[in-house]
Amino acid sequence: MRLLFLGDIVGRPGRKAVVAHLPEIKRQYRPDVIVANGENAAGGFGLTMGAAEELLSSGIELITMGNHTWDNKEIFTVLTEHSEVIRPANYPPGAPGNGYGIIRVSGTSGAKIAVINLNGRVFMDQADDPFRAFDDLYEEVRASV
Repeated sequence: MRLLFLGDIVGRPGRKAVVAHLPEIKRQYRPDVIVANGENAAGGFGLTMGAAEELLSSGIELITMGNHTWDNKEIFTVLTEHSEVIRPANYPPGAPGNGYGIIRVSGTSGAKIAVINLNGRVFMDQADDPFRAFDDLYEEVRASV
């Protein structure tokens, strides 16, 4: 399986680079799954609906967020309308959105992978223990794939 993970996409220049270069990267390396971190895709401060849709339409299948998840108020709508955008799973209970995503692997007969998004806690007070969060989610996620 070939997994392509794009690190922090920052602002319009980052989005333009993805849109311009992802087709060639896909052609050359033929990834089965494409995941990207998009928490700074809206000018370095969160993710807007337009930025999310631009990235998803470029071929990215899942967008992870991080400590800048809540920097843009549009994220509440994005998380509601796009299950392909996931916030860290170790945010406090009741946080909007999902902390994991399930992706169907292209070129297979229905194989799926799970991506669990976890934040570290150094300098990030809002994140709960990522190890405990993983343990809490593991069986639920495992049952989905």
